[in-house]
Amino acid sequence: MREFKFAPPLVLKGKVVVRTLDDAADFVRRYKDARRPVMQDGLLRKLERADADDEQRIAADAFRAWAEVEGLLVKAA
Repeated sequence: MREFKFAPPLVLKGKVVVRTLDDAADFVRRYKDARRPVMQDGLLRKLERADADDEQRIAADAFRAWAEVEGLLVKAA
């Protein structure tokens, strides 16, 4: 199965570029300043478990929404 790729990649504060769901999961694991930690935990589980194409799309959309809510999304690269 092909891994989901953000097109265009997401650019987050701190010049972090997120290209794949693995990048997104790594960022979520390391991010310590979440205003909504319960949402962050659920998002991480969703990212880690996304297997089928539709699950990957849902996880990608959830990551983008979380990044927006947390004020992390700068712009699309």
